Amino acid sequence: MKHDYKLIDVAYMILIIVFSTIGAYLLPGAMPFVQVTENWTVDARVAALSAPQPQSEDIIIVTITEETLAMLTYRAPLDRAFLAQVLKNLDAAGVRAIGLDILLDQPTELAKDDALRQTMLGLNAPLITALASQDDGLTQPQVTFLNAYTEGLGHGYANFVQDRIDGVVRWIYPGRTDNGMWTPGLAVGLAAALGRDVQADTVKLAYRSPPDDKTPAFRSYPAHMVGVLPKAWFTNRVVLIGADMPLDDRHRTPFAIQLGSDGVIPGVAIHAHALSQLLDEREFLELRTHTAIFLALGAAMLGMVFALLSLGLLNKVALFLMSVLGYGFVVGISWAQGGAMLPFVVPVLGLSMSMGGGVAYFGQRDREQKKFIRKAFSHYLAPALVEQLIDDPSHLQVGGERRELTYIFTDIASFTSLTERSDPAQLVPMLNEYIDAMCQIAFSHGATLDKIIGDATVCFFNAPIDQPDHPARAVACALALDAYAQQFVRDRADEGVQMGITRIGVHTGTATIGNFGGDAFFDYTAFGDMVNTSARLESVNKHLGTRVCISEATASRCPDVIFRPVGVLVLKGKTVGLKVFEPLSHDRVETPAVQAYENAYRMMCENDVGTEAALRTVLELEPDDPLAKLHLARLENGEKGDIIVMQEK
Repeated sequence: MKHDYKLIDVAYMILIIVFSTIGAYLLPGAMPFVQVTENWTVDARVAALSAPQPQSEDIIIVTITEETLAMLTYRAPLDRAFLAQVLKNLDAAGVRAIGLDILLDQPTELAKDDALRQTMLGLNAPLITALASQDDGLTQPQVTFLNAYTEGLGHGYANFVQDRIDGVVRWIYPGRTDNGMWTPGLAVGLAAALGRDVQADTVKLAYRSPPDDKTPAFRSYPAHMVGVLPKAWFTNRVVLIGADMPLDDRHRTPFAIQLGSDGVIPGVAIHAHALSQLLDEREFLELRTHTAIFLALGAAMLGMVFALLSLGLLNKVALFLMSVLGYGFVVGISWAQGGAMLPFVVPVLGLSMSMGGGVAYFGQRDREQKKFIRKAFSHYLAPALVEQLIDDPSHLQVGGERRELTYIFTDIASFTSLTERSDPAQLVPMLNEYIDAMCQIAFSHGATLDKIIGDATVCFFNAPIDQPDHPARAVACALALDAYAQQFVRDRADEGVQMGITRIGVHTGTATIGNFGGDAFFDYTAFGDMVNTSARLESVNKHLGTRVCISEATASRCPDVIFRPVGVLVLKGKTVGLKVFEPLSHDRVETPAVQAYENAYRMMCENDVGTEAALRTVLELEPDDPLAKLHLARLENGEKGDIIVMQEK
């Protein structure tokens, strides 16, 4: 259905777009499952579309594994003498820095504890040890021992910033202030120790994507192998030491979204990813807040455009899905090519909310409009035309308009006397049958029913739907009405009911047409001189002896219909004559009487002295020809030419 937009519609469209934009931006924060969906799309791009990077040459992970613990006397706490030896070996290899992701929060064997502390204090390479507090689950004695044991060493909190909804680590932990003192996170502390200017802000973690499926992002060696591996492997590298246990200190990352991927990795590996980002000065590119809002606004505007398209609901849904897939391709390419991580869910929400709101609003508006059109036109317009109006209400100007119309007036001769002598129980069904058939014929030709007054029917063409061929339609309709009415008279005669003929007048002209009345009662009709002229043409039939009179304004636009001239009628109250014609059925066109009449009429217009004889010739061929009788009587009364001045309406 086509839309005819008004100011109120534009206002609603703007409101829908604005609320869709705001709603799309705020909804992820208000509804966790929406944020989970956005997180899923981000993780999918990080895991599947991140550009591969070479294996890090700067960072090595040394892991405490189950094999490592199996070689020691006890599992926990980690043997301090063993750890001290690992640190000595690394320092001897000339590492750049060491990050110790192992909490030294309780005493073990005194001699081994002293040995480890002295080793840590005597390292040439910077050492950052893991720190934690009661807020992280330690007891007060643990915190006290940890602070005292690592006093004089570099510290870094081993915490992670996990998403509160799905637990995925997506940010670098910057650190925090305790007792007025700022302590960085482990990776941030290591980067600072290596001379990097790091900010005390939570930043998005840009995981280092491995070069291929078989090569990890960082080289990793078991701690118990450090002493036998070539020292050159560790020289000038940053080493992170931490646990790699099946059930201990493992955290979910975006890579966990990939099937078959070990996206739940040891904490020490996450610290390695964070440190790599800080050392390489890489960023996880995201759009600023105002840019995301603009994206949502653009999507909401596009959604409104989709809602306004003259498409079926299924087609709109298909267009919506294609747009979502297309945008998904764009955001994927953007990330794969090193661009920003564009929000996916927010624009899709803006698109869907605006499109849904627009479809709902205009659907309701269209339903109300359809209801009004059906109420206004179903009683006097063919059902097919009603549906056309519903599909395209722009054809309808309810307030009224000037337009060219072709009117048909019909009336049954001597119907009043018939009603006086007939039984109402017989007359009413008979009249209803007649009126219903006349209306159906009019509807079948595309007419609009103006009114029914007793036995008279009035209809017109070219409103409210444009009908460029309305004169031809009207004449065809008049001929069909005449044929039916004649058959109806014959059928009633067989039943013993004498009905008069149906007289028909047709005229084309310009009138004012529209819905006139109020909310409760209104009438779609036309006013103007052409309407009165059409009615006069119907009534003059009784004076002319004809059944159908059609004005030249109508007949001249019906090249496929054969007419014979009636005359130039000067209707009562008029001073200018109106040329009128009678349409001929196909079976009458080639008859000698019709040809004789054409010849006689031409002679009459030329005031030929042989006109009367010519008219008598017509009557010899067709004794009941009303027009030949009419003109012969006029000439015998001294009139000349084809101008007929009507004395009655």
